[in-house]
Amino acid sequence: MSAPQRPTVLVFATGGTIGMHQTDSGLAPDPDFPEVLDRLVSGICAPLGIDARINHLLPAIDSANADAETAPRIARAISARVRTHRPRGVVILHGTDTLAYTAARIAFELSGLGSPVVVTGSQLPHGAGGTDAADNLSLAIRAAVRAAPSAPVSIAFGGSILPAVRAAKHDAVSLTAFRAERALAPGGVGIPAAPSTEDAPAAPARVLSFRFTPAVTAEDLRAAVGAGPDGLVLECYGSGNAPVARPGMLGTLRELCATLPVVAITQCATGGVDLTRYAVGRELAAAGVIDGSDLTVEAATAKLGFLLDRGHRGEDLRVAMERNLVGERA
Repeated sequence: MSAPQRPTVLVFATGGTIGMHQTDSGLAPDPDFPEVLDRLVSGICAPLGIDARINHLLPAIDSANADAETAPRIARAISARVRTHRPRGVVILHGTDTLAYTAARIAFELSGLGSPVVVTGSQLPHGAGGTDAADNLSLAIRAAVRAAPSAPVSIAFGGSILPAVRAAKHDAVSLTAFRAERALAPGGVGIPAAPSTEDAPAAPARVLSFRFTPAVTAEDLRAAVGAGPDGLVLECYGSGNAPVARPGMLGTLRELCATLPVVAITQCATGGVDLTRYAVGRELAAAGVIDGSDLTVEAATAKLGFLLDRGHRGEDLRVAMERNLVGERA
């Protein structure tokens, strides 16, 4: 009788600080990182009795240059490899600057994949003194192979496992750079069926965010969408307040909502939007703004982009945005 097949973890490296080294021009991708990563992964997996399959996104990306296509491209690559290799778990290495944005989008893209997905990276390059690269990689691999097949996408960083749809980068230098102020919301209803693909855009939807501050004018808001994004996330005050008494602001919001989906979230670290609480919030709702509850800006942009790319529009889009799909909102 042949020996049982050992479980496998898929490690997918996309770039980021973890794969860099110091040069005269600053940190840059290390051409020797594939060999370094192979040694690191082997040293982690051997004691666990698991095998590893390592893939690299080519060319590697600096996460600060991530665009609307980056996360969907990673998700497609992961999905194809999981169908082929059936790994016990998946670990994605990513730069920290936009890691939370990519992880949140992947949480929607790969919901129901059947293999747990964990995203990680490092604040310091793999060869730097005091680097967190090996510790984060080890944490991610262990979490990926021990999680249930239906486990939500998570982030492993600085000793913590965080829900991808609730996490944000909060510290530019600390090794505990990520945190999740909100717990994963229970009762997610799952990803809705995709509508007719006739409404799906040819290119990935571009979703921008706009933060209200005391000096903002209606002209500023109009300028923010001047390049024609496909969706907009409004970072509002408190439970959904905005300077709607500012000249032209309410009219501008009405015009925007007539042409693209606009979602309101809070600037606050905890709590969420309730557009029924204040008269100002009711004015936003009447203008057509979608209530984003306690979505983070990362989850809001990821969810809106994901739904737009699947062809959701109008009331169908509003309903999906206002539902808890994978634990992203209360």
